[in-house]
Amino acid sequence: MERTVICKVTDVPVNGLKQFESNGRKVCVINAGDGFFACQAACPHEGIALCDGVFDGEVLTCLEHLWQWSLREGGEPRGLAAAPLEMYPVEVDADMVYLKG
Repeated sequence: MERTVICKVTDVPVNGLKQFESNGRKVCVINAGDGFFACQAACPHEGIALCDGVFDGEVLTCLEHLWQWSLREGGEPRGLAAAPLEMYPVEVDADMVYLKG
């Protein structure tokens, strides 16, 4: 399976979020402390940058209208959110985070 470097492990602090671009696609990368997640960069509600949101180790919250998603459950909506997040598979190898596929 093909993989593309998205960032260094140290680029995203634990429970932090940061936006990157890979092959013309904007991606929000989240460091959960015990692993990394990657999802679409913009909230499906109104296109707000999700890297400006909050991650508590389980749930990502967009602070614009408080839509929430469980990243550990594949981007499933929680609370007010009416749409799931598009998630992208990631792999950590040494000190790099890769998007797979």
